[in-house]
Amino acid sequence: MKFIYKPLFIFLALLTFGCEDSIEGINTNPLAATVIEADLLMPQVLVGGFSANRTVELNSMNMHSQSWSATVGFGVFVNPERYNISANTTNNVWVGQFTTALRNLLQMRRLTEANRPDATNIIGQAQVLEAFAYLNLTQIFGDIPFSEALQVEDFPNPKFDTQEQVLRGIPTLIDQALANLANETDIVEDGDLIYKGDRESWIRFGNSLKLKALMLIANVDPSSVQSAIQAVANQPLILDASQDAVLNYTDAAGNENPIWKTIDQFGGGVNTFWGAGIPLVNIMNSNSDPRRATYFDTNSSGDYVGQAQGVFSTTGVSTISLNIIRPAMPDRYATAAETNFYLAEAALLGYISGDANAFYRAGISASLNSYDGAPGQISQADKDAFLASSRGSITSDTEAVALRKIHEETYVANFTRAIESWTDQRRNNVPTIVLPTGAVLTDFIRRYQIPLSEVTSNPNAPEIVPLTTPMWFQK
Repeated sequence: MKFIYKPLFIFLALLTFGCEDSIEGINTNPLAATVIEADLLMPQVLVGGFSANRTVELNSMNMHSQSWSATVGFGVFVNPERYNISANTTNNVWVGQFTTALRNLLQMRRLTEANRPDATNIIGQAQVLEAFAYLNLTQIFGDIPFSEALQVEDFPNPKFDTQEQVLRGIPTLIDQALANLANETDIVEDGDLIYKGDRESWIRFGNSLKLKALMLIANVDPSSVQSAIQAVANQPLILDASQDAVLNYTDAAGNENPIWKTIDQFGGGVNTFWGAGIPLVNIMNSNSDPRRATYFDTNSSGDYVGQAQGVFSTTGVSTISLNIIRPAMPDRYATAAETNFYLAEAALLGYISGDANAFYRAGISASLNSYDGAPGQISQADKDAFLASSRGSITSDTEAVALRKIHEETYVANFTRAIESWTDQRRNNVPTIVLPTGAVLTDFIRRYQIPLSEVTSNPNAPEIVPLTTPMWFQK
C-alpha cells in the first residue's frame, strides 16, 4: 500500500472535480497519457477507481442489505438508508468506474500492446480488472454500456447492453484474460496492490469472477450455463482465505481505509455512526456465531442487538466493532467464502459434480479464517465448535433448508462487502428484510439510477427506471 498516500487524495480530487459528463467525454479525454507505465496505472485503478467507490460511495449498500444500520441522524446517513440516493453518489460511481478504472485499464492494454507486446500477462491483469469493473457496474445500475464502451472512434455514443448481455459477456472477457495469463511473461508487480504479480493468483481471481457471473445468470436461466459452471468449477479458483483478492489498507497516515477515517475525523475514533443490522444479528444470535464478537460490540446489557433501518439511535444497539472498522480494514474484491458458497449451491442444485456439504463447510471455514492475524481473530476452538454444531453441516437437511443455510452463511460472510452483500440479498431474497422507517419508496430499493448527465448527453441512454425495478438476475 506504499503507493496510496498522496496519490489517493489527488485521484479523489480529480474524481470529484474533474468528472466528465458522459462516456463520450470519458472516451475523448485530451489529457490521456500515452507513455505511462502499467505499474503506475494499476494503483490508480485499484485505489481511485474501485476502492474509493466501494468503501465510501457504496457503503450505503451495507444498509440496503440490512447487514449494517446507521445510528446517527445526519443527512449523509439518513438519506441513503431511507432510499434517497444522491445524484453525486451515482455520478461519482459511474465516473469512477468508467473513467478512473476502465479508461486506465484500456490505456494499460493499449500501451502494453504498443510498447511491450510480449507482456501478455499485463494485458490479462487489465482484462480481469475490466471484468470486475463491469460486474460492479451492472450489479449497481443494471443495463450499462459494455460491447461498445470506451470505443470512441467507432461508438462515440455507446449503446447500453442489457444486464443479461453484460453478464453473458463477462465470462468471454475473462476467457480472453485467462488466455493472456497462460504464459510466463512480464507482469505488473510493484503496482499490483492485490497479488504483487503472482500470475496464478490472477488466474484464480479471473475464474472466481467468471463463476459469480455464471451463477447470477443461473438464478434465472440455469440450463444455459450449467456446462460452463461445471467447466469453471474444474479450474483454479479462490478456495482458501489466503487466496482472497484484497486491497489491504494500513495503519500508516494517508493509507487508512476511508471508512475508518470517517469515524476518526468526525467521531474521534469512536464508532457511533454504524450499528448492526437486525437481520444479520438475528441469524448470528440464533446460531451462537463466534463472529459476533469480531463484528460487533455488545450493548450495555452484554447482548448483541441490531438497529432497525431508518431509526437512528445508539441506545441499546450493538455498534460495529473497531475490530472491523479500523485503519487497515481491507476491501475484499473476491473471497474464498463467496466462491465456496457458490460451489455449494451449484452442487446442491445439480449444476456441478461434487460434495455440496464439503463446499459449504469450506465456505464457513474461509470466512472464519479471514480474520486470522487481525483484531478479533477467532480462536481455533470456536471455529471447531461452530463447524461441529448443526450449523456446520447441510448433510441431513432438505434441499430448501440447505439452500437457505448456504444463502444465510453467504450473507454473514459478506459483512463489510457492500456491493456483494446487497447483490446476494437481492438474488436470494435471504434474509427477509423490512422497509426502513421513513423510506421515500413504497418498495425495496433494487438498483441505482443512471446519472442524469449520462442520460442527457448520450442519445443511446435508456430512460431512467424506478429504483424499485428488479434486476434481471433476480427471480
